[in-house]
Amino acid sequence: MKGLFCAALVAICFCSCNQKPTRHRLSEKEIVSRQDSLKGDLLKTDLAFSQLSEDKGRNTAFIEYADSSATMLREFSMPTTGKDAIAKLLGQYPDSGAKLTWIPISSDVARSGELGYTYGTYTIESKNMDHFGGTYCTVWRRSKAHGWKFILSTGNEGVSAQNDTDLSGL
Repeated sequence: MKGLFCAALVAICFCSCNQKPTRHRLSEKEIVSRQDSLKGDLLKTDLAFSQLSEDKGRNTAFIEYADSSATMLREFSMPTTGKDAIAKLLGQYPDSGAKLTWIPISSDVARSGELGYTYGTYTIESKNMDHFGGTYCTVWRRSKAHGWKFILSTGNEGVSAQNDTDLSGL
């Protein structure tokens, strides 16, 4: 009898160890609500990124918000990949004579909540030249430990937040 009892106990323990934990599946409404919340968080992050650029300079802001594997795309240049490489690149261009700010127009976030993007317009104000600007797009990755960090940053000269946008030719 003891042998049967021990065998049953071992079988119960073995079976309970092999069960996969049940995961709560979010309803479509919960997913949409979570995405909307994350979109708002991402817009706030992008605005805080711009504010840091205005307060402490472009270089400080880009290094602070870059993911360790971030890539920057710049005109007439190969992509610069890695936070250290971005810091080295930015270090070649002091930002004390110009102020870079931007205004996000929109954001979107993947259903998983791990990736998102923002886009909008930027303006550069310089002591030595006229103001100019353009459009930008930033791709972001979210982690529980570090929040939103950009993984891809790119932009192009053209329209700015201070100019009217005429898209009639598109």
